[in-house]
Amino acid sequence: MRSGTSFFDRTVFKKTFLRFWPLWATYSAAWLITLPLNGLTLLRTATWNKDPIHDFAWSTVPRSVSMVLPFALVFGVLAAMAAFSHLYDHRSANFFGALPMRREALFLTHYLAGLSFLIVPNLAVALLTLLVELAGGVVCLEGLLVWLAASCGECFLFYTMAVFCGAFTGHILALPAFYGILNVLVLGLMNLSYAMCDRFYYGFSGFGSLMEEIVIWTTPVMNLGTSVRVSGSRIGLSYYGLETLAIYAAVAVALSVGAFFLYRNRRLESAGDVVSVRAMRPVFKFGVAICTGLLFGVITAVFIHVQELGLMASILVWGTIGYFAAQMLLDRSFRVFHKWKGAVAVAGAFVALFMVVGFDFTGFETRVPAAEQVAWMEVSGLDMIYLNDDADHILVDVDDPEIVQLFIDLHHAAVDQRSGYVPAADADDMNSVRLTYHLEDGSTLSRRYSVWVSPSEVDQEGTASWAVERLYAHRGLYWKAYDLDRAEELLAEGGRVESVTYDPDRYGTNSATSHYYAKDAQALYEAMKEDLLAGDIGARSLSMDRNMGVKRNLELTIVDDEHDRSIYIYIAVQDGSQRTLETLERLADSAVWS
Repeated sequence: MRSGTSFFDRTVFKKTFLRFWPLWATYSAAWLITLPLNGLTLLRTATWNKDPIHDFAWSTVPRSVSMVLPFALVFGVLAAMAAFSHLYDHRSANFFGALPMRREALFLTHYLAGLSFLIVPNLAVALLTLLVELAGGVVCLEGLLVWLAASCGECFLFYTMAVFCGAFTGHILALPAFYGILNVLVLGLMNLSYAMCDRFYYGFSGFGSLMEEIVIWTTPVMNLGTSVRVSGSRIGLSYYGLETLAIYAAVAVALSVGAFFLYRNRRLESAGDVVSVRAMRPVFKFGVAICTGLLFGVITAVFIHVQELGLMASILVWGTIGYFAAQMLLDRSFRVFHKWKGAVAVAGAFVALFMVVGFDFTGFETRVPAAEQVAWMEVSGLDMIYLNDDADHILVDVDDPEIVQLFIDLHHAAVDQRSGYVPAADADDMNSVRLTYHLEDGSTLSRRYSVWVSPSEVDQEGTASWAVERLYAHRGLYWKAYDLDRAEELLAEGGRVESVTYDPDRYGTNSATSHYYAKDAQALYEAMKEDLLAGDIGARSLSMDRNMGVKRNLELTIVDDEHDRSIYIYIAVQDGSQRTLETLERLADSAVWS
């Protein structure tokens, strides 16, 4: 016995597909020109030279994956607007609502019709491209299938995202607006929050790698643009990101289910409303108010060059404007100012936020971990004295308790400078130093500071100058900064000092450069290490000229042939580097000059 419940209507599908033929015809034409017609043009020369058609099959087709994203992004929302256009007009909504069809059938029929605008052309283009490759006698089926998977997968994702956004609105122009916002919502909020925290929280250095990962995954345009890629040549084909695409396809399935339930419970009279789901109207109002306040408040503050209080005022003003603008869109009327209580609530929320960050109720600005709480830490910066070598900018991981304590001392000094600090007359601002602590409990704490240092304060314990001077003098820190720990590890595992290049006058135009190999290179490496540990190489002090620069330099190349690894060390040779200079003089006769 036939079931009386239908989930698909062939007539509605056919009418929808044929009615919007210009859309899928345009999409089809774009890909036809890009792939099969391009291949047909190359076939004209394939009779005497197979190189063009070979490059087409193994390079042009796979690399066209990079064009899939913009096509899917644009045509996905256009297809959703076309397939579900009946929701945004009272007459069409009432007409389809009066048909003897269940909501399930209406949704599935229109959903599949819109999806077919994209999937059917993809299949047709893939088939025609395959025929062109067969005619040319060169087939790269793997590359064609990767293109087909990428085009169908990304079209499915962005079309479904647009359908999901369309389920929340009754206005056809609001659909692309919501769709665009959804694609960059988390990224935009993170950037706005970063701008806020950077202005209000002294030492703020970002939200950490976990938040960055969340932003990447919740911004499919950015994630797919960098992860889905293909490179092909006559040797073979390499492709990446299909696993990422599969995850997004699963997300699209979940979004389609959500869109289905929203469609099934939709009120027909919501056609024309900016937000068709009543429960989402407060979310829309306050969301627009908050985003408008943050976005235009930050822009205004940057444009007119105001400080924290000015930024707060800008955010409050724009947040209030955003609230009333959202209310006007919802009510489709300018007479909304009597609903002022919501605006007061927005202003109150912002004031509460300002108090939390302004008075540092969370203790963010003053928190400094104890040395015993730190398992290890990452350090980036400390670039104050420039010798023009690899240690001008420190970039190391540290677990030595002594070095960790020195950076904690610097952290304390930086916190003391957060307000009311008056730099000494001879003070200079250090480029930023970033400290990321990996604590014993598994958590991390990261801060970034630009601190004032002064040669006259290096003997005053507790000052930033005192801490920086002790860090500059610590040979263990600079051993790691010059990557000598990795170099020693590589040598212990069978590596060798392949060469040492000495330039006696880096800035000179006629200076002769000498090269040393084998035992001579090893001897120079050993002499350099001794000078470094003695404090005669890599010596820095706040009493030095900040941009002194050292003309003499060594470039060391250490290789491990068995494991195909290499390390390059660039180090300045200072006047006090007696061991290195004596070794250079002793080996001068065996040097290779250039």
